Parts: sequence; C-alpha cells; structure tokens
Amino acid sequence: TTSIKPSKTVYFILNDLKNIFPNSIYFKRKNYKIRQIVSYLKRQDIKNLILLVEDFEKTIQWWHFDLENNFLVKYNIISIILRTNIDKCGKISTHKPELLFDEFKGNVNWVIGTMMRRFFDDLPDFKGRQVLSFYKRKEFIFIRYHRYIFSITGKDVKLQELGPKLSLKFENFFKSTIFLDTFF
Repeated sequence: TTSIKPSKTVYFILNDLKNIFPNSIYFKRKNYKIRQIVSYLKRQDIKNLILLVEDFEKTIQWWHFDLENNFLVKYNIISIILRTNIDKCGKISTHKPELLFDEFKGNVNWVIGTMMRRFFDDLPDFKGRQVLSFYKRKEFIFIRYHRYIFSITGKDVKLQELGPKLSLKFENFFKSTIFLDTFF
C-alpha cells in the first residue's frame, strides 16, 4: 500500500515491485490507518506488508512490516531505475527466481535478509533462469533482477537485466509494531 495520496511516481514504482515479489497485491489505502490495515492483513494470514510513503522532499520511504514476527524496517529509496528506462530489458516470466543474498552479516542484517526471503516462500524454478540478488554494503541494499542466458555452445553466459534496479538505504529497525500510531 502507499501513503494516503501517492504521486504517479509511487504508482510506477509499485507496478515494478509487484513484478518482483510473487503473489503481491496492491491495496488502496483510502483513509484507513495503518493499524487497521495491519490487523486486517493478520486476520487474512498475510505475512508481509510494504508501505511506500512519499514525503514533502519527494523522497520515498519503504516501510517493510513482518506481520508474523512483529518486525518493522524503514528504508529510503535512494535510487530506482524502472523497467521502462532500462535498455534491452527482458520480460519477467512467471517462474520463481533464484535468490542471492550477499553480505547480510550480523544480527540485524540477518533479520533483514530473513524478512526479504519471506516474500519468496517457494523453491526457485530453475527453468526460468531468473536471479533476484540482494547485496548489502554498509547501510545500503542493492536489488537487481536478471535472467542468465546461455550461448548455443553452453560455455558462455550473459546476464539480461529484468529490472527494476533498486537501491535502498537502511534507516531503522524496530522489534515491534507498537510504533504504528507514532509514524503513521
């Protein structure tokens, strides 16, 4: 979901994010409070919520709620290149991607990596040759989506960008969702 009155940019980002995360659904926020949305999603046995909020400075915040374990992580989207702006961007198939997580070391980073993995509850489908990589460097997380393409001989491999290219800056981690009324 988004803030109450999102801009067109947020809708474009949402559209690309729905392609990355399987089984994702966009809920129109309308005038609901986040606490109401969270309690509804818990009753529906939905385990993750992403909230995109655009502030007055036009920066977009990504709030990731782990509804099963009551974790909340705040990121700032510092860079995004949408699929429409990537040259020779491939089409994303319905195959589940392989996941690569790199440099998620330490307690908080391990929890963040585990939270991201929970979006993908099934095993990857290797026939699709798709790879979704999450690379952590200091407080930044770089998310890239590729398809690997073998040459006719099978000896050479190329990567085709599927997009979007996304860079997040980790801002804060909360062990409980009791802060919902404070932030939203």
